[in-house]
Parts: sequence; C-alpha cells; structure tokens
Amino acid sequence: LHQLALAQACVQIGIRDQVGQMWRTRRLTAHVCPGPVGATSSPSASASSSGARVCSGPAIGSSKDGKIVVTLIASGNSGHVCAALFEGNTKGRVRTQILTSRPEVWQGRRPRVVFPCGTVQEGYVDKVSDDPAELIPESDIVLWTGPVNTTKEIFENIRRHIDPQKTAVGTIFAQGLIHVLAQRVFGPDVRFFALRNIPWLCRVTKVGEESEIVGAKSSIGIMTLNLEEDWIKEYLEPLFVVQKTGKWEPVMELLPDFCPAVFNPANQIIHPARYWALFRTWSGQPLSGANEPSEWLYRDMDEVSGEVLKVLDEELQSLKDAYHAATGALGCKSVVTLRERLLDQYGGQIEDKSTLARMVGTNKAYAMARTPFIRTNLGVMPNPNHRVVTDDIGWGLCPLVSIAERLELAGIRTPTSMMRMLIEWHQNMMGKEFLFNGRLRGRDCADLVLLRPDDPLEFVAKAPTPAPKKWLSSADEEGSEHRIGNP
Repeated sequence: LHQLALAQACVQIGIRDQVGQMWRTRRLTAHVCPGPVGATSSPSASASSSGARVCSGPAIGSSKDGKIVVTLIASGNSGHVCAALFEGNTKGRVRTQILTSRPEVWQGRRPRVVFPCGTVQEGYVDKVSDDPAELIPESDIVLWTGPVNTTKEIFENIRRHIDPQKTAVGTIFAQGLIHVLAQRVFGPDVRFFALRNIPWLCRVTKVGEESEIVGAKSSIGIMTLNLEEDWIKEYLEPLFVVQKTGKWEPVMELLPDFCPAVFNPANQIIHPARYWALFRTWSGQPLSGANEPSEWLYRDMDEVSGEVLKVLDEELQSLKDAYHAATGALGCKSVVTLRERLLDQYGGQIEDKSTLARMVGTNKAYAMARTPFIRTNLGVMPNPNHRVVTDDIGWGLCPLVSIAERLELAGIRTPTSMMRMLIEWHQNMMGKEFLFNGRLRGRDCADLVLLRPDDPLEFVAKAPTPAPKKWLSSADEEGSEHRIGNP
C-alpha cells in the first residue's frame, strides 16, 4: 500500500514513475525469481528441466532492508551527480555508497545537484569508505565513474570482492575495448554494462557537496554483457534521469554491440590531434613567447589541428568499415563521421560550420576546457600524465591500431598512418613504448587492453560467451572413451 501511494503521488505531480510500478511487482514475485521483473516473461527467461528459472540479470535488492545497493567508485564530476540523483530518483529504494580515496570530503552525506533550470535535488550517501571490502560484497550494482586509463587497475583490485551472480559491474563512459577487459578480469559470466556517453554535461561546484548539470542528453546508448533490456529499463535508466525537471531523460537505448564505443569519433581522435598541434614545436624544452600554446584546449582550434583531425576521422571510418565488412557487426551502423556527430549533438551551439577546425573551435559546449600543461620558469611543457593524453592514446588510438593489425592478419589492410604517427609522438613525450618498429610490440603494451593476434575478430563487437557447461560436456566425452580399468 505504501508503494502504491508513492506511485499515485508521482502521477499526480506529472512525473513518470516507472520504477515504482516495477518495484511493487518485483517484490510480489521475488519468491519466484530473484532477478528483475521482466525476466519472468522476457525471451531470455526460460524454465530448465528441473523447474528452475533463468533470470536476465543478477538478484537485486537482496540487502536486509530490501533496498538496491549501488556503489560508486571514484567521485569526480559524474560521481557527484550520481550521488545526488540516485536516492531521490528511486524514492529511497536505492542505498548509495561511495568508494573513494577521499572519504573525508563526503562527511555531509547530503550532496546536491543543480539543474539548468535552477531546480535543486538533494541525495543521500549511506556509506563512504576507501576499503572495497566494506562496500562491494553487499552491492547489487558497482559503477565506475573515474578516468578511462585507470579502469584496468580498478577492475583488477575489486575483482576478489565481486560475486558475478549478485553484482552487475558498469562504467559511466565506454572507450576502447572496455568489454574485453571486463571479461578478462571478471570472467565470461560477468554482468557488465557501459554507457556510450556520460548522461549529462556536468561539473563539480563544491567537492563532496554540490555539482551542476549544464545540460542533460535526451538519450544515451548502452552496451551490455549478460544483461537484458528489461533489466536496464527497470534498474539502470531510472538512476540517471533528470525527472525532477519534469522530463524522463536521458532514455537508455540498448545497442546491439560495443562497436559504437570502440569506433566512437570523439575524444580518442579529437584530443590526440589537438594536443599534438598545440605542442608540435616542442622538442623537449619549455615553450615560451609566441610558441607557447593557447590556454584553451578547443577554442579557436587552428586548421593544422583540423586537418590532422580530418585524417584521423577518415582512418577511423575506414577501420570501422573494414571491420563491418569482415564481421557484419550491426553496431558499426551507429558510427557516423565526426562532423555528423558534432552537428547531431551540438548543432545549435556551433557558430561556424565551415571546417572541422571551426566546428570544434566555435562549439560553445567546448569553450571552457583549458589546455593541460606544466608551467615552469622557462615556459610550458606538455603534461604527460593528464587524462587528455593517457586516456586517448593508451585507451583510444592503441586499441584501434590493434584492431587494424588483427584485420591485417586476416588479409584486410586499412590505413593507420596518422594514428601511428600520433602514438609515436605521444609515447615519446610520455616516456612510454607502445609502438616498436611501427608495431604494437612495445614494452608498455602489457598495461593496455588490446586485441591480441589470436583473439577472434568478434571480440571487438562483443566478447563471446562459452557454450553452457562446456567444461562438463568435455569431461563426459573423455569419460566415455573405451577403456578397461587402469593398466
């Protein structure tokens, strides 16, 4: 009755409370199937010969109080927004936890988020810790919200605390071969999801206390392993929507595979092109005077950056087309050129659409991003440890080149000259070695997630799941061999 009253109240104020209705049904059917409501009727839910039901997602709300436990890892811009949204968006049915190296900044436990219209939503953080053993074992969902380049280290350090039968693992932004990493670390049964883009343009205004959504997106793509759409709609979508503004957005759209993230014409090509162009005269000594780069990363992008970016996008599209021709992966159809993506997402905010450089350089959404550099008494140096560099070389261009090298082994060649040039330049600046003699054989490749020479090409789209009980059938086959006793 209490849940019914909540749902009726939501209808009266004009807010679409999808979660409430599904939550009540889930509670009523929990004795039948501990998974999501939709699993009882979806094509993925089937009865075995023993009468057991196969659910399309992990058990949810298995804590003592029946609430869903969501643990956020890291507390940057998007982590702050999540902490303020989750409890209110679900009418208190989610307990939010934060795993962070700085638990002291969350002492208030009541983070706020300010929407573009000025409306404020306040959340509640149930528990904060820097010890994964305190938070992750009881979690229904674990969401990584930090930098792409540290994902591997994070996954490897939480692995022993993850029960794949209970906990779904996800990332708020997908880049590179993130799904391959998830399967390599957590195993083939991992319930994994990744958002193609962060659900909102956002920033922290007061650490541990307040964040701001600059603009919400109407829809975002999501890619999954071992999770069905009914689970996504019931448990994930409600967490991120800006429903307090009177809108149910962003809506999550389930994509057929991970190709839209792998071949995404976004940061992984924009940042390498721009950063190289800004520091192209750098030869190891600080730049000063007229050679000092602009303080703005995107604003007034020059045509040198634009031409390099244009070639990078051409190589990316060629690689995507070659992969699609080889595998038929449906997700490739969702990948458009950089120009098309910019017009689609930011068309009204771009003042000059004459060239790619002008489109990026006059995009109001990009205007406030500053160039990362190290200032010395003699001038400025490129910053080899900034995520503009580390995310988009090791987790952007390098995975793309690894796909090209794997296609080459299959007899399919695709141009990657600009990608390789930019990897070479950045690795020299970073003190790393990814390319050796023009191939991804450098000593630091072990730190990355790349497509290996013996990996099936299908891994790029979706890491395949082994046939059910393959280990058991293999044992039965060997056990049935004709043999008399032990000699």
